[in-house]
Amino acid sequence: MIDKSILLDNKKFTVGIFDNSDKLLHAVKTLKEKGVKIFDCYTPFPVHHLDQALGYHRTNLTVGAFLCGMLGCLSGFTLAFYMNVVDWPMIIGGKPQDISVFTSFIPVMFELTILFTAFGMVIMFFARTRLIHGIKEDLLSRRQTDDHMVLAIDNNEEQAISNEDIVALLTKEGAIEVNASKEAFNTSLTSEEDLAKILNPASTKSKKK
Repeated sequence: MIDKSILLDNKKFTVGIFDNSDKLLHAVKTLKEKGVKIFDCYTPFPVHHLDQALGYHRTNLTVGAFLCGMLGCLSGFTLAFYMNVVDWPMIIGGKPQDISVFTSFIPVMFELTILFTAFGMVIMFFARTRLIHGIKEDLLSRRQTDDHMVLAIDNNEEQAISNEDIVALLTKEGAIEVNASKEAFNTSLTSEEDLAKILNPASTKSKKK
C-alpha cells in the first residue's frame, strides 16, 4: 500500500529552489511543456493549482472512505441485530423480534459508519504517505519546511532535454539556487558535522586546505 515511488533514498536530483510560489508554478508549467518529468515539488504551504500542474489525479482516498463507511454500517447492523434478535431478544411494548425491527438500529449503524470512516481514512492516509511515528524526514533543502520551495527532477529519468538545459530553464524561471546533483538528507539522524558537509561541501573542502 505504501507508494515507494515517492521515496528519496539512493537517488540524485536536479533541484531548483524558489522563494516565490508563482515562479515555482510557472517553472513547473514550462518544464512540463518541454517534456521534462518532474519527480515532485516540496513546499512549506499549499500552492494552489500546483497539483494540477504536476499532473496529479484526484485521490482514491474517497473510495477507501466509502468502503470503510460501508463496513461500519454493516458492523452496526450485525451488532444490533445479533444482540436484540438472536442473542438476547427483549419484548418491550410489543416490539417485533425479527428483521422488521431494523429501523431501531439506524442510530447505531450511523455512529459506526462515521467511526469506521474517520479511523479508516486516518490509517490509510498515514500508510500511503509513510507519515509514521519515528520515520526520518527526507529533505532536499533545509528551508523547504520554512520559507523555500523545492522542485526536484530525478536524474535517473530519461528526459526530453539535456540536464544542462533543465538547469538553464530553472535559472531562467527564477530559481534562487540550482543544484544538478543533490542527494536527500535528514537532520534528525545526522550529526551537525556530517550535515555541514552535505549542505556546504565547498566550505568544508576549503577548510581542509
